[in-house]
Amino acid sequence: MLPTTADHASDRATDHASDRAALDPQLLGEAETYAAALVRRGLDTPGQVAELVSDYFYADGATPVSPAAAREIVGRLWRERLAEQETWPEATDVGRLESAFAALGAAGVTARAAFTCCMSCGTAEIGGEAAEGDHGYVFFHSQDADAAAAGHGLWLRYGVHGADADGSGTVAVGRAVVAALAAAGLTGTWDGNPARAISIEALDWRKRLAPLAD
Repeated sequence: MLPTTADHASDRATDHASDRAALDPQLLGEAETYAAALVRRGLDTPGQVAELVSDYFYADGATPVSPAAAREIVGRLWRERLAEQETWPEATDVGRLESAFAALGAAGVTARAAFTCCMSCGTAEIGGEAAEGDHGYVFFHSQDADAAAAGHGLWLRYGVHGADADGSGTVAVGRAVVAALAAAGLTGTWDGNPARAISIEALDWRKRLAPLAD
């Protein structure tokens, strides 16, 4: 009898389980912890997360976490997160943040989520994202997203495109950001100082994942 699709799926599952079982328990735990943080952050595809997990342990020309083992770990955690998000309310804080950013974009403020790796790179590169007529910007970078996903709140960086000698333009953008957050149902904490970032301290980071491909 010819092997069926179910047979092939069973074989793949067995192979993946074997890859995972071959890992040292401590290494497996570290890989699962790192993968879980990336899955919870929700910014990458399953394949990208698996690649990041495998590469994270790369040293001396090799990685002890094979791509197959990483895919098995990520797939399992991804399915667990998908099941968890079935219990979430329809409206989430991440959805509210996306709504606020969309409103800011429509009002001439370049708004980008998980933009670049850090504040320095984001500030240097945000001008290249500006649409015609945009006067200001707001963004958070990937490290900010990591912190938010870990439950530490979110920092928003903002400013103007071009010169702002007295800081008044930056203050105006900051006010617009706080107002857009409030309109979307989020509280932005800011003291009005253009040199200080806006924080969303009570953000509940629930980024919805796309279904896994069959």
